[in-house]
Amino acid sequence: MNQDRTVDATDVSLIDNDAANFAAGYIVTDLTGDNFVDGTDFAIADNNAANFVSAILP
Repeated sequence: MNQDRTVDATDVSLIDNDAANFAAGYIVTDLTGDNFVDGTDFAIADNNAANFVSAILP
């Protein structure tokens, strides 16, 4: 979400805040693409953060 190439607590926090505010629309924290930020988006980010997912670029 914050474009630092790693999924971590900062990204999960952004999604948690948007889910608590019932954010909707075309926004970066909507990982599922359903135009709503909810628990599903949080679960995806949390699983990726727990597995230390990051981008490796040349």
